[in-house]
Amino acid sequence: MSTIWQTITWDVARAGGFTAYILLTLAVAVGLALSTQLQSPRRWPRLLNSELHNFLTLLSTIFVGVHVLAVWIDPFTHFGWSAVFIPFVSSYRTVWMALGIVALYLGIAIGISTWLRPRIGYTWWRRLHILTLGVYALATAHWIGTGSDTQTWWALAIYVISGVLVGSLLCWRLLTATGKRKKHAPSPAPARRAGGAPQSAPRTLNGAGAVAARGQGQKQREVARVR
Repeated sequence: MSTIWQTITWDVARAGGFTAYILLTLAVAVGLALSTQLQSPRRWPRLLNSELHNFLTLLSTIFVGVHVLAVWIDPFTHFGWSAVFIPFVSSYRTVWMALGIVALYLGIAIGISTWLRPRIGYTWWRRLHILTLGVYALATAHWIGTGSDTQTWWALAIYVISGVLVGSLLCWRLLTATGKRKKHAPSPAPARRAGGAPQSAPRTLNGAGAVAARGQGQKQREVARVR
């Protein structure tokens, strides 16, 4: 009976962990797509929206809870609450376990900031929301370092596809942000030449002087004829 229970808890922990990681990848990808305006109706269907992003994040959090609970009650690992919730306490792959615990707390902090967004304002919420990329990086390192299925082809495929998807969208996000800054940068004012007055002014003055000189010469010729 204990062997069956051990198999169930371990399989649930593995399945919950990978499901949470896939959902986290999709949540981060949708968030990056929203920030790069890939949700435009001319480019994408309106499937990409904030509601989908929040739904994927919530599902990921639920499966993280399933993963943590299954690991905690698994009779084979014998993890106590301190090993599951306090970094660097577990004797099993200490560093990789600590990364997962830190990712869990960062995710909780981001969720609280979203709940408090009306109070803290959009600017601070946006700054804290950038930590989602840190949660994704820490979670990836945790699952690669602690997962018993890391060496399998399907687990490696999940990690590679996830990294390529999030990495591509992140690069696109950085490139679009750089392009917007260059587009809205003020253009430099044209340099003025030494001397101050434009080129057309001397020509106008010279032309007016020539006309005046011709008129004066004509008057002098008429006076000479009268005499």
